[in-house]
Amino acid sequence: MNPIFSQYSAVCECWSQVITSLMRNQWQILDSQYAAGIELLDAAVGAPTGTRPAPQTLEQKALECAHRGLPPPREVYQAQNRSRIDWSQFPEWARPIDPEVFEGTAHEG
Repeated sequence: MNPIFSQYSAVCECWSQVITSLMRNQWQILDSQYAAGIELLDAAVGAPTGTRPAPQTLEQKALECAHRGLPPPREVYQAQNRSRIDWSQFPEWARPIDPEVFEGTAHEG
């Protein structure tokens, strides 16, 4: 190997360390800004920091859909779930058919 080029490997290693350090520092800055932004948004909406909102119950999801003009999930109309719902809060079009209409039949709605 030529003695002139023998020092280039040390230069390449030095530049590699410099670039790696620079990128790591930039990443740490971006990460800290992101974390601060998340904490700021959590504080703005009143959510505890670092937690997810509680999952919606079937009743809440159905009511939200109905208020937006969308049909509630099918599960709310199943016989085992009908008693869980306060149907007075729903628009008329979203309420289930009266089960007594089908008295004496095997219809499940």
